[in-house]
Amino acid sequence: MKTRETTRATAASWQEEARSARWTEEIAEAVFRAQEAEGISLWAFCQRHGLSYARVRFWQQRRSREQQPLSLVPVRVSGAALPDESGAGGLEMEVSGVRVQVREGASQELISRVVRALKESTAC
Repeated sequence: MKTRETTRATAASWQEEARSARWTEEIAEAVFRAQEAEGISLWAFCQRHGLSYARVRFWQQRRSREQQPLSLVPVRVSGAALPDESGAGGLEMEVSGVRVQVREGASQELISRVVRALKESTAC
C-alpha cells in the first residue's frame, strides 16, 4: 500500500528525471503514467510541471510508433525484368519515396546498414 510520502517521493523522482538533458524510455514512461494519473491534457500537464511540450510530444509519437503492429503491404510484381549489363541479379525496392538497389552478392552487413538508415530517415 502506498503512503502519501511514497507517492510524493515517486512524483518528485520522475519530475527530477524529466528535467534532465537526455530522456530514456523509462523517464518518458514515468511522465506518461503521471500525466494519465492526473487526467489532464498533455499540454496542461506540461504547463503545470514546466516540461517542454515538444519533447513530451516527440516521446509520445515515438511510443505510439513502437506500439503499432507491423503489417505486410501489397506488392506489385511485374513480368521478368532483363538483367543489367553486368548480368548480376539483386533486389530493388522503394520505401517512402526512396529507391534502393541491392546487388546480388551484397554483404549482410551492408544490407543491415541500408535498412537501418532507411528506418531512421522515415522515423523523422
